[in-house]
Amino acid sequence: MHPGNTLKNGEFHIAYYLPAMRMFLEGTRANGMPLEEIRVFADAFAWNEAEEGRGATPAMDALNDRAPLLKLTPFGALWSVIEAEGHARVSAVNGRTVLTGTSPYDGIDVSTTLDAEHRPIEVTAKANGHTYTARFEDYRDTWESKYLVIFPSHLTWTIDGKPLADLRVTAFKSNPYVVFPIPDVVRQRTSN
Repeated sequence: MHPGNTLKNGEFHIAYYLPAMRMFLEGTRANGMPLEEIRVFADAFAWNEAEEGRGATPAMDALNDRAPLLKLTPFGALWSVIEAEGHARVSAVNGRTVLTGTSPYDGIDVSTTLDAEHRPIEVTAKANGHTYTARFEDYRDTWESKYLVIFPSHLTWTIDGKPLADLRVTAFKSNPYVVFPIPDVVRQRTSN
């Protein structure tokens, strides 16, 4: 996402089992032109798709911009800490629990602040010379049955202190079936 773009609708597919995200973006570019893209990253690869799972075009130059966005979700905010295993740190700041860790897989340093119910409410991720932050507000259990995952209805993202996205959640499904096979054209382009 570019700070000057206006997002009318966005749909984000995230896998719980690997670092990957598919972003369906619809809106207007900063120059007034329409924005309709499917942006994907999985592991160490990035590409765009003409349709979900089809028509891949390599976008490896965008990987460093896309990978940190995963950390700006409640689940992604905890992945670096989980992956840091014995190197993660727990502290208390202003009466709140703060978890800090760096994933050995992507090198992204993450600090996650939890609320009284142990849900992420703020995350700072440092990657590629930038500082990304996210705030999660108004957690709800109206998306699914209460025994499933509770998710915030408002996410605010910044990069280096400047607005990146102000997202209002209108639908949420926990652990949907999403796949991120690396297209051959992307693997071949990056191995040359």
